Amino acid sequence: MKYMWVLFLLGLSSGCVDRHAILANPPEQLVNQVNEILPLAEKFVIDSQEEALDKGLPLSLEELEIAKELGVSSAEKVRVHYVDTLPFPKDPKLANLASSLGYSSPSMGAYTYGYGIWMKHREKGFRQLLAHELIHVRQAEELGLKEQTRQYLMQLYIFGYRQAPLEIQAYSESEKY
Repeated sequence: MKYMWVLFLLGLSSGCVDRHAILANPPEQLVNQVNEILPLAEKFVIDSQEEALDKGLPLSLEELEIAKELGVSSAEKVRVHYVDTLPFPKDPKLANLASSLGYSSPSMGAYTYGYGIWMKHREKGFRQLLAHELIHVRQAEELGLKEQTRQYLMQLYIFGYRQAPLEIQAYSESEKY
């Protein structure tokens, strides 16, 4: 598998590397790998955001208050699309990458794409998860959707899903909810 080969070359298959140093100064082959997949990822993110914005529900007054507490600038733009199944890339290359880097799991309860939050029906009312996803909305506002997508991909390659700095921030800041 091509993606695991890149991780092996970077020495990321062992725990004895400074992953933050790699993120600060990623090797050229990693930058090239991210740049190669970025257009597919951007299209998936934009399409997923558009569908959630089209089919989703606006935040309730209580949810708007949480969004504002978390620093979301345009909370009124957020829509939550409740579904049985979260979106997954149809493109085989992007789907393979998502699976290999830990992005996809049946236990995932929600994903966020810009102002569009996809949440499983069973998670409705789970404030901490909503707060987590609203932090991703704030990250997209701060970075811009394209840059957030690029950084997220880079972090998935280097850290994997659960240890990616954007995820660590969202898990940490949502704990109080």
